[in-house]
Amino acid sequence: MPAPQGIGKVYMIGLMGAGKSTVGRLLADALKWQLFDIDQEIEKIAGSDIPGIFEEQGEDGFRDYETQVLMETAAMNNTIVPCGGGIVTRPENIGYLKDHLTVWLDVSPEEAAARLEHSDHRPLLNECKDTIKKLREILDNRQVGYADAASVHINTGQRAPDAIAREILEKLETYHA
Repeated sequence: MPAPQGIGKVYMIGLMGAGKSTVGRLLADALKWQLFDIDQEIEKIAGSDIPGIFEEQGEDGFRDYETQVLMETAAMNNTIVPCGGGIVTRPENIGYLKDHLTVWLDVSPEEAAARLEHSDHRPLLNECKDTIKKLREILDNRQVGYADAASVHINTGQRAPDAIAREILEKLETYHA
């Protein structure tokens, strides 16, 4: 599929488990663009995995990396950029994302919990006794940020990643900044 006119990159935001990395890979493949996953880049820069960064530097340290890497994407083109679920916890990130094509993959806490059932790479869920309740709290705290930052809102509930990617591609064909 040819790249949409006038769009140089697409940011993917949403709750952990929404499918940002999976759908992002499908979009990058369909458009023949590169995938630049912010969480993976943070791990490279920090020389540690995300749980390790949280343990060593706390959530604030991780968020500092996240903002730094997000700003480094400004010069990129033909790139799909899956962002970490908490990218909208900082106003400067929301401000940046608002100025770019940003797709919010919206998933319910219940579905996110089911998708994350066997994940041990989610520091905010470690030692959590009620994953759905914790995800609901996280979503409640971030929902306004997701809505503010997003140019496109996609409900991912009970849908396969390829169907979500197709819907995004259709929206990109008609998107005008």
